[in-house]
Amino acid sequence: MLVIRKLLAHERGELSDHLLRMDEEDRRLRFGHAVSPERILAYATAIRWPQTWIVGAFVDGVLRGVAELRGGKRPGDRTAELSVTVERAYQDDGLATRLLETALLIARNRGFESLFLLCLPENVKMQHIARKFGDRMSFQDGDVELRIRSPQPDALSFFAEAFGDAVALWQTALTWPAAPPTRELPQAT
Repeated sequence: MLVIRKLLAHERGELSDHLLRMDEEDRRLRFGHAVSPERILAYATAIRWPQTWIVGAFVDGVLRGVAELRGGKRPGDRTAELSVTVERAYQDDGLATRLLETALLIARNRGFESLFLLCLPENVKMQHIARKFGDRMSFQDGDVELRIRSPQPDALSFFAEAFGDAVALWQTALTWPAAPPTRELPQAT
């Protein structure tokens, strides 16, 4: 069963496990350079949860894809960064598109006006997915940058997010016995 829902801060272990299951090339495409397992653990530990929303795609209780929405560092900043990862065995089935749709709804309801997604020029799959939503693509310092304008939130967008959260909670409850236990990351030294 596929469940798409927001991750909670105590689920950072699932996030790092997901990123570690990705092969070196897919991690390079996500981060823009080679990333060691130690760096993945540090990345998951350092996430600023109040300014970051992570949408996860759980397949049979295991996190297989994420869309990450990182808000600005300054209060009132209306620009956010998006990123998407999907494990290779789950690519090419529309999962990244569904994750991105959910992240865009969250961004809209948090008042973000402009979103950007950076990827390497050779990450053609991500460019194809992002073009479905973006209105401007450019090259910046060797990366491809896609800009997405977010509409103003309204009653329907708030309802859509709340309904999606309720459905995800219900689906998670139905699959709870099959879901693996949440794992905390070891403290960084």
